[in-house]
Amino acid sequence: MITGGKITAVEARRIKEGEAISGLNVNINIEDVHVEKNQLTVRYSYVIDYSNNVAQIKVKGELYLDEKNAKDLEEKWKKTKQLEPVMAEELLTAITYAGTATGTLLAFSINIQAPINVPRARIAPAAEQTPKAG
Repeated sequence: MITGGKITAVEARRIKEGEAISGLNVNINIEDVHVEKNQLTVRYSYVIDYSNNVAQIKVKGELYLDEKNAKDLEEKWKKTKQLEPVMAEELLTAITYAGTATGTLLAFSINIQAPINVPRARIAPAAEQTPKAG
């Protein structure tokens, strides 16, 4: 169970001005898993590359987990670089949330679109109203 976390580093850079962005790629990397002060600490990086080499955003952070078998998980990570699927899903969800929230603020600071897929608002003419039965 995730008990906390923090962002440890951020970087945003605009590489090309005036170039259209045709998409983005997101890379999540779990860099290290270790036991520290009786809790499991997971270090990660979250990198957003905007297509056509327009911009890049990097977010690094740590998540803290309270796990009974933390030492076993650390040893398994060191041997296989894999986590239990249920834990991995929880971690990826938390990393994506933190990376997207932080990345959104960084994107505005370098004048590029936020790294989230927000549906575009559409305004349509009002439909003809039909009399209601009554």
